[in-house]
Amino acid sequence: MIEQPRIRVSISVLGTDFAELGHTLELVRLSKADSIHLDVMDGRFVPNISFGGSIASDIVRASGLPCCAHLMIEQPEGAFDAFVGAGVTELLFHVEATRYPFRALELLKRSGIRRGVAVNPASQVESVVPLLDSVDTVLLMSVEPGFGGQSFFPGTLAKVRTLRSAADRAGIPLRIAVDGGVDASNAAALRDAGADELVAGTAFFQAADPPAFVQLLKGV
Repeated sequence: MIEQPRIRVSISVLGTDFAELGHTLELVRLSKADSIHLDVMDGRFVPNISFGGSIASDIVRASGLPCCAHLMIEQPEGAFDAFVGAGVTELLFHVEATRYPFRALELLKRSGIRRGVAVNPASQVESVVPLLDSVDTVLLMSVEPGFGGQSFFPGTLAKVRTLRSAADRAGIPLRIAVDGGVDASNAAALRDAGADELVAGTAFFQAADPPAFVQLLKGV
């Protein structure tokens, strides 16, 4: 089995009070989280609307941390330039949101940033296996996209194992990220299944000790 890198923790700022964004970013920095997860929603692919490239640029500049743009939007190709220009270090789009994922990934390749795809809970994980040679990351949604505070879908563990097995067989150093309902009750199982990155939002901001929570997710 390919040796896996240390577990990364990325914090979603979707559920924070944006009037207190500066405080939130400082809290994330002090927690020793690895990156910030930007949930970008258009009100069509998912019901809610969040923010665009301009606010993403502000967060990138103010946070001092790597930022991943997770595009939960229809026709994501049209937004690539805005978020690459905002300075994100990684961009993920949903395979369900475009008819041409290979072409979208080729467009992102030109940007030089990390690129990847996200998969909804109802989608078969096997649908992204043909894309593995073209991605750095696959993000498995463990809740329905577009809403914070949902409960974790236990079936995600089998998806992580399936995807890790496929990547290992192909010799691909794939980062497998899991987003949604991640907390102390499932972090160890996700790590054991082969996840490399855990995305947390609600559980992080509700934690009595956010730095300790981040270390718990990492298993250290």
